[in-house]
Amino acid sequence: MPVLDQINGRWGRGTLKVATVPVAPDWRMKRDLLSQRYTTCMAELFTVKT
Repeated sequence: MPVLDQINGRWGRGTLKVATVPVAPDWRMKRDLLSQRYTTCMAELFTVKT
């Protein structure tokens, strides 16, 4: 907390704030802009044959 106080003292009150996420948030991530799994799942990579 001392670092937080130093930064807020130098740059103004409210520059940095402590953030938390509820244990059971009542919101869900939007899935329509989610990347395709082939960008993260090695088993689903495209195979190119020449």
